[in-house]
Amino acid sequence: MVTGSSCMDVYRRGGDSLMGHYFLYHMHPFSVAEILNRDLPDTEQIVRPPQKIKPADFDALWNHGGYPEPFLKRDARFSRRWQTLRLEQLVREDIHNLTRIQHLDQLELFVKLLAERSAHQLIYGNLAKQVRISIDTARRWVDLLVSLHLGFLVRPWFRNVSRSLRKEPKRFLRDWATIRDAGNKTETLVACHLDQPCPEVFSTATRRTLCIPGRT
Repeated sequence: MVTGSSCMDVYRRGGDSLMGHYFLYHMHPFSVAEILNRDLPDTEQIVRPPQKIKPADFDALWNHGGYPEPFLKRDARFSRRWQTLRLEQLVREDIHNLTRIQHLDQLELFVKLLAERSAHQLIYGNLAKQVRISIDTARRWVDLLVSLHLGFLVRPWFRNVSRSLRKEPKRFLRDWATIRDAGNKTETLVACHLDQPCPEVFSTATRRTLCIPGRT
């Protein structure tokens, strides 16, 4: 049985191991590489030569995102409805069932504020002030959303590890189609493509800061 749910990852982090009952796989949105090549790469040559994606496929990936339903449907109205329902179900059902969070309206506002700030540095104090929660609560909510795969964090790289851990990270959505600003959208698209092949490396505090030409 395939669950298609991130709840297993939450249980794993929360202490309910369910050892021996399931295999955990992280399924990412479609990438350019997967659209170009649907077969598995040769184990002796993982890195393939560059190829050009069809304009129609890239437009669909850019405008509708990499999740299968919106990408394959390629209908703006369907994509908007799918994105809205996804967020509602995440907040009103998944998070409500998995946690003891009672202030779902505040959490929903928190999610919307984060969606507008993809590819930006997380300033927990500003978020907490806008939603009227404590900074510790803002940090817990961000970690919860990351565990449910509603985005991921990128920490800056410093030789001094303690300084790297103190520096506030950048946060990226996994559904770049919802981002309005073209610069933030481009940076998020690139970040998702870098995170997909090696999330364990890309998501640690020992990597270099993601830099897009023309952006800081």
